[in-house]
Amino acid sequence: MNYEQELLKRLIEKYEKSKAFLTGVFTQRVALTVSKEVWIQRQMENPEEKRLFFAVLEELKGQGLIDYSWVKFEKYNLIDKIWLIPREESIQACYRRLGSAPAKEKADSLRGLIQKYRAPLNPQAPLYGFLADCEADLLKKQQIRTFFTDDMSFNEDLLRCLVFMEQNQGEQQERLMSSALYGDSKYFEHRIKPKALSVLRALKKRDLTGGDGERMPADDALLLEKGIVRWPEILEFTGRLAVKMGAGEMDAPVIDYSNQIYGAYINAETVKHTASVAADGIRRVIFIENKANYVWYVSQGPARDELVVFHGGFYSPIKGRWFRLVYDACRRQPHTVQFFHWGDIDAGGFRIFCRLKEQIVPELMPYRMDLDTLRQYRKQAMAITSETYLKTLEKMEQDPEYAVFHAVIGMMRKERIRLEQEQMILGIETRG
Repeated sequence: MNYEQELLKRLIEKYEKSKAFLTGVFTQRVALTVSKEVWIQRQMENPEEKRLFFAVLEELKGQGLIDYSWVKFEKYNLIDKIWLIPREESIQACYRRLGSAPAKEKADSLRGLIQKYRAPLNPQAPLYGFLADCEADLLKKQQIRTFFTDDMSFNEDLLRCLVFMEQNQGEQQERLMSSALYGDSKYFEHRIKPKALSVLRALKKRDLTGGDGERMPADDALLLEKGIVRWPEILEFTGRLAVKMGAGEMDAPVIDYSNQIYGAYINAETVKHTASVAADGIRRVIFIENKANYVWYVSQGPARDELVVFHGGFYSPIKGRWFRLVYDACRRQPHTVQFFHWGDIDAGGFRIFCRLKEQIVPELMPYRMDLDTLRQYRKQAMAITSETYLKTLEKMEQDPEYAVFHAVIGMMRKERIRLEQEQMILGIETRG
């Protein structure tokens, strides 16, 4: 065993967790208690290893890096404590012996990288705020603790990927993105993906309470929201739509979906090349968040002037483009078209509704997400047990953005309940 490296590594780790690391003032020793260091105790059972260990201690002491003490009445036999010499030059010498840059230097290097990649981002972008917080944390703690590593090359690769995903407005397959960013189709999957997902989870967590019903989306869903997919996304709808391909060509093909009354599908590549959508005769559009509810609703036979669109939660950039094409087609109708969204009666469902309304469909209205619906399906409702979740609802009830839900939120808080879409289907089928 390399006693010098192991000792200095553990002592520096303790130093970086101490107040002295931040203040430069040593109010107490940064020390190891040998009796608590199992790795040392095991080696001391061998006389030759014990002799070698003592020799390393004496050498490091002679170089002014550490000092140590003996157990009382056990001089030259049992070591009690080993500590760093509390001087800046000694600490720096320890880093050099370890072949490692000081933690503060690494933190400063990472801050510089983050500033570089944060600069082109929109200040309103979630990633911009997240990276700003990381910078502040690095400045305060003077070391790298979460999300990033000591490897600046890796950190730059991660930042390049995060910025790409933040700015991405289309659909990118994982391996094609990896090839474009790194010249290696598998580099993202093998190296960057776990860390990228940890950042995406942190970003999403800012919007979630972590309480009842506020589940973290699966990894694939987090990436999909940024337009990153393994294979092209499939979008589902049912209604009288016709899709014109190409960009202005007179003979561009038109795909008519109006006869697919049991559900139609369009893939992301088709959406990319869609010039326009026609929605002749459509008077009502309903976006449905949950797949089971979408399937059930279509099975009931929507009206001929109705368009049903599977929403699927927080939509991807390509699905957002599809929703805009559909919305624009309906807005071109000579008559008024109503737009509805059906989602869970919970914090997540309210957020999903408001995102669609704010970004694409200003006229959007909730469907079966009101006070009367919650009363009607009271027996199917689920209990809210999280106080944090209730505080989130309280904030929503005071927020004008969620005004359309204030009445139902009041009942949710009072009775501590929420309602998932699927429960409504069960309630309908139970009543026959």
